[in-house]
Amino acid sequence: MKLLEVENLVTELGEGESWLRAVNNISLAVESGQTYCLVGESGSGKSVTALSIMGLLPQDHFRHPAGKIRLSDPQGELADVELLNADTETLRKVRGSRIAMIFQEPMTSLNPVQTIGEQLDEVLQIHQPELSEEARKQRVLAALEEVRIPEPASRIREFPHRLSGGQRQRVMIAMALICEPALLIADEPTTALDVTVQAEILKLMRELQTKRGMGMLFITHDFGVVAQIADVVGVMRKGILVESGTTAEVLRNPQHEYTQSLIAALPERLPRPARPAKSDKVLLEVKDVSVYFPVRRGLMRRVVDQFRAVDNVSLQVNAGEIVALVGESGCGKTTLGRALLRLQDVTAGSIILEGQDITQISAKAMRPLRRRMQVVFQDPGSSLNPRLPIHTTLIEPMRVHGIGQTDAERIQIAARFLDRVEMPTDSLWRYPHEFSGGQRQRLAIARALVLEPRFILCDEITSALDVSVQAGILKLLRQLVDEEGIGMLFITHNMGVVDYLADRMVVMHKAQLVESGITQQVMKSPQNAHTRNLLDAVPRLDDKYLASAI
Repeated sequence: MKLLEVENLVTELGEGESWLRAVNNISLAVESGQTYCLVGESGSGKSVTALSIMGLLPQDHFRHPAGKIRLSDPQGELADVELLNADTETLRKVRGSRIAMIFQEPMTSLNPVQTIGEQLDEVLQIHQPELSEEARKQRVLAALEEVRIPEPASRIREFPHRLSGGQRQRVMIAMALICEPALLIADEPTTALDVTVQAEILKLMRELQTKRGMGMLFITHDFGVVAQIADVVGVMRKGILVESGTTAEVLRNPQHEYTQSLIAALPERLPRPARPAKSDKVLLEVKDVSVYFPVRRGLMRRVVDQFRAVDNVSLQVNAGEIVALVGESGCGKTTLGRALLRLQDVTAGSIILEGQDITQISAKAMRPLRRRMQVVFQDPGSSLNPRLPIHTTLIEPMRVHGIGQTDAERIQIAARFLDRVEMPTDSLWRYPHEFSGGQRQRLAIARALVLEPRFILCDEITSALDVSVQAGILKLLRQLVDEEGIGMLFITHNMGVVDYLADRMVVMHKAQLVESGITQQVMKSPQNAHTRNLLDAVPRLDDKYLASAI
């Protein structure tokens, strides 16, 4: 039975005389017990489609020139309802009770000043006011237990910031399902999660769907996730549904060139470039590094214990080599990276940069050395100053380190490095907000390169990028390392990226290094149980799909 039918939907965003067609004449249907995956890159119209169904677009800034959205649910209070032009009261009854939505970032969706229990209880008060306070409490506990939140009786008194990312997402799922809706819309619910947590969340959603016979519209750009959970796939581009069909049909034999290009851009599908001869020159050597943070308690805030964020880690990065640092959130990857850059003091051990021990040198002595080691952060939108044009962002570090005699000469150098990262020269005179996410990441890489460093740390720099944009960044990094002889430590939890990019990989778990080796050897034959769990949790296209995908 069809739960949701979208026919020739058109959604335009804007105001006054300026309107942008974000969704252009798309049609789709979701049946009971079926998962429909809507795939596409950022800006393709996936989320706008979901928000159109839910009636959550910004008031007075959208319009629907054409289309129909019908919800059918014989078990519900409203057997059939046209959602596109429904009044506020009808939508209020439908949302939460018959259709629920899980958003991408739970921390921005959960109320930070209300406990978990209060937020779940509020849903029941709105949609099932006939329940007593005790009955609501039992439903809340049952919902948390169903999504496998540990110790739900105590967790209901916790605030969102006290939970991990995976636990917050579980709470969002509990909140969406507590009124047992017929249809669940999930908008990139696993994008920011570790692979093991993502695997648990996907398995949980599948089990709950099977248990309740619920239909699901799942929005994603990860074809590995699609292969794992989808029954039907729709591919969107620039507001248009360019291809749809069963999962096997679309992944095994994609018909549209855009679908073909998306599958070809997956890290496991990218062609491996010819590699230059390996260098034995060690750029960075880490010996038995530990980073502990004091745990203070009591009125006098005395140190009663030490939290071990990094515990006795050793590794090295050679010239012309990319080493991937892999692990789940909280394992100590970023803390180790900050320690290597001397942005965080180490408790024990030594860090040697091109033969020089930099572990204990002063901030003043460290300043000229920073030219030799640079960092590219995860979110370029936050790391690029929004009030400075790109030319200022690029020439300021050169001025600090005495590169170039004049600003005119520095601008010429900046233009050369923009060309190196495949960005046009006129980017120099524009501001960060004028670029896409992938373009901003290229600019962040250019900012690191203008100082001609020998070592670069990349911290999850492709985690939020679309698959085709990610492919471009990965190819660029591999080319830079091979041609310039740079050493790179690449922090990530994306095993597909590791497989394509890294020469060697090291795996962290609970502050310690549990495995290291040549990437291909570790991927094929992991020795540590945690490494095996990480690799098993990675959602991938099955070989049967990849074998015949174009």
